[in-house]
Amino acid sequence: MKLGSIDLPTDLILAPMMDTMTPSFRNLIMQQGGVGMIVTPMIFVQQVAAAPKTAIPHLEHIEKQKPSSVQIVASGRNPDHIKKALDFLSSYNFDVLDINGGCPAPHTMKSGGGGGLLRDFHRDKSITRLQNVVETCMKYSHVPVSLKTRLGYENETDILEISKKLEDSGILFLTLHGRTVSQKYRGTANHEIIRQVKEQLNIPIVGNGDVYDYQSYKKMKDQTNCDAVMIGRAAMSDPAVFSKIWQNQQAISKGEDEIMFPDYHDFDTIRQYLRMDDEFISNSSRFWNTDRFKVAELRRLTIWFIKGIPGYKRVREKISKIMDINEIRDYIYGQAIEDDFKQGQITHL
Repeated sequence: MKLGSIDLPTDLILAPMMDTMTPSFRNLIMQQGGVGMIVTPMIFVQQVAAAPKTAIPHLEHIEKQKPSSVQIVASGRNPDHIKKALDFLSSYNFDVLDINGGCPAPHTMKSGGGGGLLRDFHRDKSITRLQNVVETCMKYSHVPVSLKTRLGYENETDILEISKKLEDSGILFLTLHGRTVSQKYRGTANHEIIRQVKEQLNIPIVGNGDVYDYQSYKKMKDQTNCDAVMIGRAAMSDPAVFSKIWQNQQAISKGEDEIMFPDYHDFDTIRQYLRMDDEFISNSSRFWNTDRFKVAELRRLTIWFIKGIPGYKRVREKISKIMDINEIRDYIYGQAIEDDFKQGQITHL
């Protein structure tokens, strides 16, 4: 499909989740197939302008993980920070520069970027800082510019007015999370407002929020008429979520029945995912290729992958306490983890 001027293999985009979408985990997800484009976790332009090397770990392997988008956070108060950051980023080969205009995380809000840009409109109907960010990026970026935002700071209908001005700025497409900043991740994504934004704009719209399988993907597409769908949290527990949706896209288009996938991963699948991730880290730079990071990565991925399996809380508690790389590998790849599930009177998958 085409998203503006960008060719994508599918209409499914991996969300830029901070402290989650590491290069190794992005690679694991891409290895399963179905991903149309990946987006890096947000990079703060002020930090990059002062110390460009701080962005390098997040950009590692980005030129092989394509199509790709690099997301930045900026307050709009100092255009020179954006210019300096983009001068550095231009040395990398990626496809889209994405602006974070909606993140509700406290450290992002404190920086003046992310959801802080929508707070201005809530307070005094101003999007001056947001427009400054967009216009400066349009001026200095070597690739097309997109924006990811939310419905508003507190009011869901704010985006109806804001989005018209954003379209006039020349952005390639708009990714819209169907919640307000103040909602964070509570409640449900508002498909109706996304639909209204889609109807009033001529640029592509990417829908985001509460998509975790083919049915929720189809609901997002049908109810909003969006051009593509972004998925984040669902990929944490299931790296193959994009592949599964894509497989069902193909099946339905051929008139076949929807493919029903198991509710949980089996141990072989979990171990295969972990080995792929571990091997990728071993071929990465020393920033990632350390025992400390490997332990942290194996712990968190295992905890994500076993989530939902009856009795997983007991195993999760045990995994969370392991700090040694050899110990956690022995536990995950050996019989002990299966025995712990069995002791919890859980049927072996």
